[in-house]
Amino acid sequence: MQNLDAVWQKAEQVFGDKAKASAWLSTPSQLFGAEAPIDFVKDQQGLERVIEVLTQIEHGFAC
Repeated sequence: MQNLDAVWQKAEQVFGDKAKASAWLSTPSQLFGAEAPIDFVKDQQGLERVIEVLTQIEHGFAC
């Protein structure tokens, strides 16, 4: 699925490697209703929210 590929690419870019990206994507978070970010990407809105949070992290905003 292209959406998941985009999320993985962005996470790897933000965290610098696959292991850290995987850890973040698979850890449940209140930001995503107690779901893991990767599980939150069910539709375009979920995709946009996960990318938005990754962009905030990338720019130094605490989440």
